[in-house]
Amino acid sequence: MIVLASALALLASGCGGSKSAEEKWSDSVCSAVGDWQDTVDQSVNDVQTQLQSPSTGMMASINASIQSAVDATKKLSSDLRSLDPPNSDAGKQAQQQVTSLSNQLDQTVTTTKDTVGNIPAGAGVTTIAKQLATLVPSLQTLATSASNTLSAIQASAQAFKDGFAKADSCKQYRSG
Repeated sequence: MIVLASALALLASGCGGSKSAEEKWSDSVCSAVGDWQDTVDQSVNDVQTQLQSPSTGMMASINASIQSAVDATKKLSSDLRSLDPPNSDAGKQAQQQVTSLSNQLDQTVTTTKDTVGNIPAGAGVTTIAKQLATLVPSLQTLATSASNTLSAIQASAQAFKDGFAKADSCKQYRSG
């Protein structure tokens, strides 16, 4: 009986194996980026809806949506900075890449706050739309930068390519 229990324990410990440091790190990065993208996409959709169907209190709703995107962007920046990279040269390089992305996130938060802060009180839909339209290129650039960063990390080392391939939260970010 003891031999059978030992054999089962040994067999169970070999099943599935443990996750590599690169897989754990990749999973954390992809999860954080995915959550951020979902929130920003929802915020952009909410703002577009408000602009298409203006109503009383529209600016308050737009501000709430933008604040949600700003908060998500700040959280992503903080989350990326706080991750402990795998203890390797590739891990250090990957952390530098996400730190660079974090810096871009911080710059976009500042730009967004400035843009929204410069919308005159009582502005009409046209003025609001024009002001907010200036944010679109920076958000598109940021989304592209996030994707490029994840692709570059995957290409940097086989361990990261494997980590991204195995991490469930990285499915949408896997490069060829």
